Amino acid sequence: MDNPALKSTLTRDEICEILRSDLVAGKFHYDQPLRETTLAKRFGVSRGPIRDAFLKLSQEGSLVYEPNRGVRVQSAIADEERKVIIKMRLELEKFCLLQYINDSDQEDHEELKILLERFRCACLRDSLPGVAESDLSLHRHWVARASKTLESIWLGLAVRMLMKYSRMETFEESIEEHEKIVDAIMIRDSESAIQALASNII
Repeated sequence: MDNPALKSTLTRDEICEILRSDLVAGKFHYDQPLRETTLAKRFGVSRGPIRDAFLKLSQEGSLVYEPNRGVRVQSAIADEERKVIIKMRLELEKFCLLQYINDSDQEDHEELKILLERFRCACLRDSLPGVAESDLSLHRHWVARASKTLESIWLGLAVRMLMKYSRMETFEESIEEHEKIVDAIMIRDSESAIQALASNII
């Protein structure tokens, strides 16, 4: 059992990180209501940090608040909406990736290799929740390093897309796509990195 004393120290941002992981791992259903009291008990905090987390995740677009109905998980993305979201995410991530390639150092690259290995291991285990979560972490690495401001916008788009991670029957293709992105980053080949990224975000 988790230590309640440790839980009580969780901040709004830490609660947001956990809930995002739950969303991309499929632990919540589309349109599922979320209750402040239930999550406050789970995290061992007052309802205030939960309310703040709901607000932030609603602003990002993964949750939605409706008067008299409370907070629920966002509905599934319609096909027309998904096309727009893909374009928005790709353009935003292209910008961040180019910044990252120019500014990243050896320490960044070592962390990137660790994140890629975690993604590869999740794929080899056929762990759909693990794949979605490690996919988010890998792409978030270069977005966050490039711009904390854009990271918040990107999170809303990426989480919505990853809430239904099912476009491949196997993950071999996804491993190869991510390896191509990382390999290009390591040699600072911007053109190849952008091409690989465009092939991956579909």
